[in-house]
Amino acid sequence: MILTPSNTGNVAAGVGVGIFAWGAFLKADKIPWIQKLLTTKRKDATLKWIDKNKGISLLGLETINFGIHGITEANSVMFALGNTLLNVLMLWVYLPFRRMKLNKEHTQSVLKGTA
Repeated sequence: MILTPSNTGNVAAGVGVGIFAWGAFLKADKIPWIQKLLTTKRKDATLKWIDKNKGISLLGLETINFGIHGITEANSVMFALGNTLLNVLMLWVYLPFRRMKLNKEHTQSVLKGTA
């Protein structure tokens, strides 16, 4: 398969939509009318579960991703693959670094005696 400018544009657009979706989820507990549905505690518990169950999380995300965009057209598949790349980065890079940061903050608060 040859990557044409339109294909690479679809991949970039898929990454962009994925960034928007992940950003919306990560900031959802800050939006007043959504706070009642997704509290910070619930969001953190969800992210912790996703971090511990990366395989099933990726399977679920990709089922939704390809279910929405389809597999019948090349442009749709390239768009979905862009989103897939971002999902893999979020699951295997962002979430582990987020967990390490939270663990470090917790350790520091315990050592200070504020936890």
